[in-house]
Amino acid sequence: MILLAVLLTANVMMAQKKDRTDAFMYNKNGQYAKAMASIEKCINHEQFLGMKPNDQATAWLYRAAIYQNVLQSGDEALMAQAPNALELVYESLMKCMENKDFLEDNKQEIYSRVMSVMNNYYTKAADDYNTGKFAEAAPLFKKAYDISKSMGSQDANDMLNLAATASLRAQDFNTALGYFNELKDGGMETAELYRHLAACYNGLGNAEQAMAMINAGLEKDPGDANLILEKVNAYLKEGKGAEAIEDLNRLHELDPENAQLLFVLGTIYGDDGSSVSPWIGQDKYSVEEVLGKPVNTDVTTTAYGTGEWWMYDDDQSVHFQDGKVDIVKNVKATPKVKVDQAQAKLYDPEKALKCYEDALAINPDYYDATYNIGVLYTTMANKYIEQANEITGFSKAEQEQYNNLIEQANELLRTGLPYLQRAYEAQPSDEVKNVLRSIYVKLNMMEEVKALDGK
Repeated sequence: MILLAVLLTANVMMAQKKDRTDAFMYNKNGQYAKAMASIEKCINHEQFLGMKPNDQATAWLYRAAIYQNVLQSGDEALMAQAPNALELVYESLMKCMENKDFLEDNKQEIYSRVMSVMNNYYTKAADDYNTGKFAEAAPLFKKAYDISKSMGSQDANDMLNLAATASLRAQDFNTALGYFNELKDGGMETAELYRHLAACYNGLGNAEQAMAMINAGLEKDPGDANLILEKVNAYLKEGKGAEAIEDLNRLHELDPENAQLLFVLGTIYGDDGSSVSPWIGQDKYSVEEVLGKPVNTDVTTTAYGTGEWWMYDDDQSVHFQDGKVDIVKNVKATPKVKVDQAQAKLYDPEKALKCYEDALAINPDYYDATYNIGVLYTTMANKYIEQANEITGFSKAEQEQYNNLIEQANELLRTGLPYLQRAYEAQPSDEVKNVLRSIYVKLNMMEEVKALDGK
């Protein structure tokens, strides 16, 4: 019985060696489907672990070579039989490397194949990244990093940085934060790293830690424009216009031909701090609730929506931007307005105009600057109109005051009108069209209204 058992074991071992040899020959002859079947039969046999260590390592190396050839064949039908071929190549090579003696004897071939696997992961990751598939690219870059690091490559951190950046762009902030912190712990101290760390914390809703990263980066490189811009954006989100202005001026000194910086400065100076009460948390309001006073009309209606969703046009109608749109005729009322006093102190229309004009001097086709100049003049005009509407008396002096205020408003509207017309010509939109129509009506330019409406 003992002799029979030995003979059976020997026969099994011979069969496994035959499967391995068959796999080698099929691979050599380009018969990759048969090669895959033979090598899988060999390594998955219950007696495989009983083979000599070098024989096992040889089988793993054959397996790596077979699946690499499958990948390189370009045969889609063949590759469909092994969709995880790249993982199998890497797994097989790692098994080879467990046998230190075999590795020493076959180091050049094994390391060459390992680096080929890393390049495959990197290439696929780069393709995904460049086509906007950031979530797919990130783990592939990480796999390339793991391989590169295990091989002691000096490029390993570059791979991890790419994995982190792809994760960030995929908005996987926790994963990205882990990768970037690993880079930081490994000695990386670049301004870009701190900017990315700040972006991760912002994505996770931790504004305080984001600002700490920005400041830490600026300690390393006080003149880094991207970090300063991140700081500006953080200030703007928090409504800290004064702090933002200081850093925007620093950026402007570093990049005097950057029209966008001047535009952002203009938006801060051009914001008077007023906004409509948002009424968030409710889903329906009566017109009286929205306007803050009784409505002198027998028309009743209800508006649905949340947020800053109302508009009103003199005493003709009330329009609701979000949700259901209802119109109330013959209503004259002032919406509830909330004023940010800190921002109101920064309001300086002359500085705003100067910033916008300087931006246009750099880029004459800058749409946003063109449009905002027109809006700024309209806003200034509306302030005179509001003052005029507060005059309720009918004395000669009061009428003269009213007429003077309206004329000042009209002069501002006439000054801003060409900018709005130019903006509409560059990028026609309903928003700009409505602003233009309102100005034409106020200036009694009815022919222009007809032309605007295509009548």
